[in-house]
Amino acid sequence: MPRHPETTITPNAILAGARRRLPSPLRDGQRMSRAELADAVNAALDRTYPGQNVTAYYVDFRWVGKLERGEHRWPSEARRTALRQVLDAATDADLGLYSPRRTDAQHVSGNAVHPRPEGWDETVHLLRGQWHLLVQNDKMFGPEYALIGVTKQLTSIENLLGNVPQAFRPTLLRLAAQYAESAAWLNQSLNDHVAGIHWTRTALTWARQIADPTMTAWGIYRSSQQRLASGDSAQAVEQAEAALLYDQQLPAPMRAALRVQHAHSLAAEGEHREAMRLLDEAHRWAADRHAGKPEGEHASYCTSGYIEAHRGACLQLAQRPHEALTVLDQALPAIPPLHRQDFASALLSKAAAHASANQPDLAATTAHAALPIARQAGARRILQQLAQLGAAVGEHRQLPDVRAFLDDLTETT
Repeated sequence: MPRHPETTITPNAILAGARRRLPSPLRDGQRMSRAELADAVNAALDRTYPGQNVTAYYVDFRWVGKLERGEHRWPSEARRTALRQVLDAATDADLGLYSPRRTDAQHVSGNAVHPRPEGWDETVHLLRGQWHLLVQNDKMFGPEYALIGVTKQLTSIENLLGNVPQAFRPTLLRLAAQYAESAAWLNQSLNDHVAGIHWTRTALTWARQIADPTMTAWGIYRSSQQRLASGDSAQAVEQAEAALLYDQQLPAPMRAALRVQHAHSLAAEGEHREAMRLLDEAHRWAADRHAGKPEGEHASYCTSGYIEAHRGACLQLAQRPHEALTVLDQALPAIPPLHRQDFASALLSKAAAHASANQPDLAATTAHAALPIARQAGARRILQQLAQLGAAVGEHRQLPDVRAFLDDLTETT
């Protein structure tokens, strides 16, 4: 008996050909790329369903690739409609799309997404992809912009949790915890500590419902960061140690990040030797020492440069500013350019070390260099810390570098 065509994965040459016949909207003389088609589909969704929240339907280049490889032949009705508009097709068959055995997976109704039972796998896949995109939005456009998308998706996920089939509930809860933890970090970057703590607790609640070790550890890690930022270093140590109970179950960069946080918390408590040992150990799992997942995975920022920048901060806490300066000078070039908040934070640590070394002019020059980076990154938390450093060097306003920094800082605040 011949196999049904849907049971055999074959490339969708019709759809791929339709895309390639369209010109790129951005690159003269070239064909439309998968990413450009995804952007066009998202724009068509917005036009087709005005006033409705269809962000849960947004697609990316990976989704287009699955269609063209034939791994997925029957998208939701909303996405098929958008594809037909963009590719100027009269029917689904004109794009090589068919569903001989299933009804539509999803539909748009009212202001929310309502998956039908057969569409939950696609919904989960899309939400996971959107999370990766929103992480990149934070790096490219800053936390305030990214938080808009994260908040919308959290609203959609909370609605979905009310009627998700039991088989998909653990997966959706893990995604909910992931989005909530991202909301915690974004609010933390925006210096909204109350909202950051709220979303951290929410993330932990969801993660613990399914006993997910990764998200539970990451939520506790975030809680430790918040404790340290509030000045409660003893609680920060306790939280960091609680997160490390999951150590053996975590991917390498997360293991590195947990040790960095534990080290920083211990340094704030005066346990400097153990802090240095933990930072040495963290290098074993640094994100740039392991071939692995792309940017956007948890702790992908925890590179060797990030670890050494925190060593500089810990040396500063140990009142060893000259050693801190040497370490930070070596760490700064190793921080990836996209990690603007990390780079600005390292410059801030260097400025604080200069201030401790009684070098107010160099402290101001270094902090002044961090100021535009923190602005561009939308990092209000770092901007507040720069303002605090400005207050510390304010008595030296007669120095030209200090005066220039303080004047620019006044414009920012």
